[in-house]
Amino acid sequence: MANEKNLKRFGKEKPPSSREEAVKNGRKGGKKSAEVRAQAKTSREIVEMLDSLAVKDGNNEIMAALGIPEDMRTRQTLRLLQLLKKAENGDPQANKLLIEIRGEAAASTVNLEIKDEQRAAYDRAAAAIKGAKKK
Repeated sequence: MANEKNLKRFGKEKPPSSREEAVKNGRKGGKKSAEVRAQAKTSREIVEMLDSLAVKDGNNEIMAALGIPEDMRTRQTLRLLQLLKKAENGDPQANKLLIEIRGEAAASTVNLEIKDEQRAAYDRAAAAIKGAKKK
């Protein structure tokens, strides 16, 4: 974490920079951002490649005993089996993650608060729409 004493906000503790300096700093930030995104992409690709590798030895035999087809016996499948085992042992986070992976997670609800006049306008519009549909 950054040392708060060393951080200076532009225009507050540090005098505003010239336009050229601001452009130069923005360019440096953009380049660094692109570099970090490229590293993240490379990391994702490596993880995907490692996930697709076949499992060996005892894990392969366990998957065969479970009836998992040979072409699906990958490290990703192994991780999912480990997650399933944790869920079966009562780990609520593992259970939640499995539900999300299956796409069965409940939709989250958003509670919006609106002012009375906005609510009245909404009710009038809804009534007008309902009236138009009846005709």
